[in-house]
Amino acid sequence: MDILSTNRLVKDFSGVRALSDVNVAVKKGNIHSLIGPNGSGKTTFFNVVTGLVPVSEGRIFFEDTEITAIRPHKRTKMGISRTFQIPQVIPDMTCLENVMLGLHCRTKMDVGGTLFRLPFSSSFQEKSIKQRAFEVMKSVGLRRSAGLPARDLAWVDEQLLQLARALAIEPRLLLLDEPTAGMGASETEKIKKVIKQIRNTGVTIMLVAHDIKLVMGISDWVTVLNFGRIIAEGSAEKVQKDQKVLEAYLGQ
Repeated sequence: MDILSTNRLVKDFSGVRALSDVNVAVKKGNIHSLIGPNGSGKTTFFNVVTGLVPVSEGRIFFEDTEITAIRPHKRTKMGISRTFQIPQVIPDMTCLENVMLGLHCRTKMDVGGTLFRLPFSSSFQEKSIKQRAFEVMKSVGLRRSAGLPARDLAWVDEQLLQLARALAIEPRLLLLDEPTAGMGASETEKIKKVIKQIRNTGVTIMLVAHDIKLVMGISDWVTVLNFGRIIAEGSAEKVQKDQKVLEAYLGQ
């Protein structure tokens, strides 16, 4: 079953066509990678799917629901979450507080607790949010960083922090934009392990990455974009042998 599908997706920016007739089907439970050279439309695709930018033409479906015109926060509530190539963390907040922000769409305002609780005491909901955030941090290996300001984290841990915040909303579809950018082999392996753990919990993952070794070693399906068009797709083994991919992506 497809958890995400697009039909003839088009996105224009001031006369420049970033996406052209893109038809993508992401199977539930898969790791589906989207690759291509710089400027091929990968991040634009993520932005359109999450609603950060509107489509010019085409339709987007999440499971059985068309979400083409649904606002971003509602898509998040439906179970679509994402990370960014440059980690979007709040440096002066603690790591735990950053993850707690990701839970806003899964909670309701505790009016009684807010108005009538005693000074310095926490509402039941606040305790629940903190506990959930801490559990998510543990799941990605950041348990010891909960009380640290986000600004003190190493690059790999910044990526893990925004990944934890994306997981806090309990997504069914997680979009990862270059989660290993700028990392060495050991750091990449750490992220790869976490991605596999997330998939094993039942979360479907769509991955944008330039790291071909990572993509080919982790993906169930690969879609290749070039100048906003799909030029190849299939298994990792099939795609890495495709002549169009070798010419466009690998420069051969």
